[in-house]
Amino acid sequence: MHEEHADQAYNEAIQHGQYSERIKGLRGKYDHIRILWEDLITAFYLRPHLETIVRKKESAQEGLRLYDLGCGTGDGYDLLSKLPGRTKLGEHDTRLIPQELLEHYKGVDLNIELLKEGENVFGHYDHVNFCKGDFYNGLPLEEGERPYDLYFTSYGTLSHSSDEELEKLFMDIARHGRNGSLIMGDWIGRFSYEWQNLWTENFQERTHMEYKINYLYDESERDQIEVSSFPMRLMTPQEVSEIVDRAAEKTGIDLEIIRFFDRSLFVGRHIETGTYNGNPQPIRAMVNSLHEPGLRTYFPDLKFNFIPRKGFSWQNRMLKDLADCWNILLDYTMALMKFSDHGSNAMLPEPPLTEFQALERAFDVMRQTVEVSKGLFGDTRADLIESQLGFALRSLEMNMQRGMGLGHGLVALIRVSK
Repeated sequence: MHEEHADQAYNEAIQHGQYSERIKGLRGKYDHIRILWEDLITAFYLRPHLETIVRKKESAQEGLRLYDLGCGTGDGYDLLSKLPGRTKLGEHDTRLIPQELLEHYKGVDLNIELLKEGENVFGHYDHVNFCKGDFYNGLPLEEGERPYDLYFTSYGTLSHSSDEELEKLFMDIARHGRNGSLIMGDWIGRFSYEWQNLWTENFQERTHMEYKINYLYDESERDQIEVSSFPMRLMTPQEVSEIVDRAAEKTGIDLEIIRFFDRSLFVGRHIETGTYNGNPQPIRAMVNSLHEPGLRTYFPDLKFNFIPRKGFSWQNRMLKDLADCWNILLDYTMALMKFSDHGSNAMLPEPPLTEFQALERAFDVMRQTVEVSKGLFGDTRADLIESQLGFALRSLEMNMQRGMGLGHGLVALIRVSK
């Protein structure tokens, strides 16, 4: 029955009006964080492995086949079809997957309203097919359906399934996929700071959380509106590996976990709702502001106030390191702007010493950005410096995450070997 609860919750979000609308900016499902952080981080880790498949397909003059499980409104197609390759500044088309190479995209979802929106946006492409179905009983396939090169999930899709359902799904993909097929599995991270109140060292004590899509509502509305919840499986790499290993053992087909990565350690949807953490902070809203053209952001609200939870030493240590680097970078950027305001001859301050290479790189980028901003057109703080600060903070997250289940999303890249 858990799929019915999830379907009801998503229908409520759709009716609210900000879940399926493709309006980019400060709020809603497709805010700046979604487009410029979360999608790009996903693309960064997927690209080198998918690029290998693309090159082989081009050499063999074969088409690329993509399967999107829990496709929603076609977000997977939007991300994959725009996935940037390794291009040069002078090149116009940055897409890794040429349109003519994409033979077939299949998107499967349980929610009819989301599928209708996907059809409205992408249904005019001959190679795109949306269909209703769930994967609680395995991989939905038609008789004689050919293997896919990528079995894709995104934004916690697999956390809707039980361990037994996941095992059956991986078994089906292992059997259906070809040698070299990729699987991108996406779960809710067990130790996200967003739900620090739910942390537990005994995983069997709490396998799921009751998830709410109440982040779409204004703060004043959240206490006034009853929002449906649905269970979502909390995951660590250990738990994912155990499920994948069981599926591989039962099929006799190797499922190699290439890597794990964490996504949205400090900018997840619930960082400011306080639903699962008594220390809410407006970090996502402030980072969205950094990327909004023409809008200056109040930097003190970007400072991260990390409060550890007793008894979780390694989680606290890793998250605090990121929080400290985050805050030091903000302080240094504010110091750079202050000295820059003194005039063109003002000497910009040197950055503080740090043991973290990711922070050193971020210091260099922000210093260069402030230096070159002098004399440029427009509001260089709002449109250049703040945007680069947003990307520098994103770089900190990407380089300091360890794929340990500390983010909103825990993602695994898995290769089928036959």
